[in-house]
Amino acid sequence: MDYIETWKEVIQRPSDFYRKMPTTGGYTDPLTFAAISYAIYGLLTALFNRGMMMGGMYGGSRGFSLSTALMTAISAPIVGIISIFIGAAILYIIYKVLGGTGTYEGTVRFVSYATAVLVVSWIPLIGLIGWIYEIYLNILGGAFVHNVSMGKSAIAVLLPAILIFLLVMIVALLAFSSSVVSSFI
Repeated sequence: MDYIETWKEVIQRPSDFYRKMPTTGGYTDPLTFAAISYAIYGLLTALFNRGMMMGGMYGGSRGFSLSTALMTAISAPIVGIISIFIGAAILYIIYKVLGGTGTYEGTVRFVSYATAVLVVSWIPLIGLIGWIYEIYLNILGGAFVHNVSMGKSAIAVLLPAILIFLLVMIVALLAFSSSVVSSFI
């Protein structure tokens, strides 16, 4: 696998990439791609966002060191790969409920390649744009892999985030109402 060529194709021509992407063939290539993306993200985030902003690279003493950056670069791919398997399982179930015909392996593959945006996501403002583009890549990849419309794919990709948001809002509302009630007692 040529990481740079694959990265450019995912970022510049995602429709062509996902249309040609095999949905079978093992997990090695897509997970290797994702691990490299996570390692780059982890290292650059640790070096620039934590190091420079916290003063660590300029003599500050807030606990930043090169070992911190290396540990982040090592742990980011491990945590990232675990999250890919869990996230793909959730997406796979949602796609099946929506009538998708793809496989779990295909889901892992498109989610893995969508991590391409991580390479630039460590840059503060570009990170937000990258996060939105990653959502688009997941919607597009899911539509191709599961043979569903872009609308159904958008529902599948956005539904977990909406449910988590609603759950957080309910918990916050319950905590707030509990504190209000307890202040009257």
